[in-house]
Amino acid sequence: MNVILYFQPSSKTSAPGKLAGVQEIAEKNGWHVQSIDGFPPAGNIRKLVNFWKPIGAIAECGNEHTEIDTRIFGEIPVVFFSHNPKTLPASCFSVSHDSIATAQLAAKELLMTGFENFAFIPYAERRYWSEERQRGFCDALTLNGKHCTVFKCKADTTDVTGRQEALRHFLTRLPKPCAVFAANDKTAAETVTAARFEGLAVPDEIAVLGVDNYAQICEHTVPPLSSIELDFRRGGNLAAMLLLAIAHGKDGVQGGMHHLTFGPLRVVRRASTRLLSAPDRVVREALELINREACQGLRSAKVASLFPCSRRQADIRFRNATGHSILEEIHAVQLECAKQMLEDSNVQLKTISDFCGFAHPNSLRKFFRAQTGMTMREWRRRVNR
Repeated sequence: MNVILYFQPSSKTSAPGKLAGVQEIAEKNGWHVQSIDGFPPAGNIRKLVNFWKPIGAIAECGNEHTEIDTRIFGEIPVVFFSHNPKTLPASCFSVSHDSIATAQLAAKELLMTGFENFAFIPYAERRYWSEERQRGFCDALTLNGKHCTVFKCKADTTDVTGRQEALRHFLTRLPKPCAVFAANDKTAAETVTAARFEGLAVPDEIAVLGVDNYAQICEHTVPPLSSIELDFRRGGNLAAMLLLAIAHGKDGVQGGMHHLTFGPLRVVRRASTRLLSAPDRVVREALELINREACQGLRSAKVASLFPCSRRQADIRFRNATGHSILEEIHAVQLECAKQMLEDSNVQLKTISDFCGFAHPNSLRKFFRAQTGMTMREWRRRVNR
């Protein structure tokens, strides 16, 4: 059996999506993907190559500013994944996400809030993708006649307290309301925390948008965090396809390119950027409850009970603020959950209803078709082709 080694940092939020994309192409070509957590020392890499005798490797290789001695892999073809291509030899093959495209999507999303003031929060440590997102976001705003204020912190990158204090001071001095784009979800969560400690209302005074759509962060900030989801599965596809092309003696894909990029997939909107037509604390609490429990069988009556009025008046108040009913909001969250699960071809269709708050698979099937005009199988086929 042909084996490819996939070196991946286990701590990265994007790892499952990338690996799934690699495996999708590998299965079609009869490859076995052997994942290796972390990026071992050079001596261990040589031993792994001798042990597995792979036909190639895909490597996420640690610090992006480090220049890598590509000779440690010997004669096997290698595709470097999510590494700064500027630190790689010109002859190397690599795949990374398009940070400029992600920043442009962020600018479009935040410009639509109607805010006139904008800011960018870089990642705490120097990263090329953070620098590119800053440049792309600022350029897109300039093109639209807007200005972007960039957070600059003199604190040491290991001084978490110093950075948080500087961030709080920065946010208080911004003209309000202000739409903030953060380099990634971790940075966005820091921003939301800083805003709340300063008594700044999110999103009415400070709207915050992150990148990665990492649910463990986005769903647990208060309020839940809007984020741009990158097409990590597509990135994995490209890395495996590029490796396949090299193994077959072709000079890369797409006309001999050595470096390929994948872009953003979508914006996942949550409460950190959702501006209500009329600020309403109870409506915001209702939205947070729906985001947390919609896929656990949440009923409209439980949401309506948050309001100090009749159920009918609660629904009217919710609709006036958001543009739709309580039940429609619950259904929107359930539909989004179903779509996310359908992207994973390993998840059986009959089990998805259990994770989306539906008592029976048939109920979800009927609901999904009514909402999308497609069966769940048709939807899966479309997004995974």
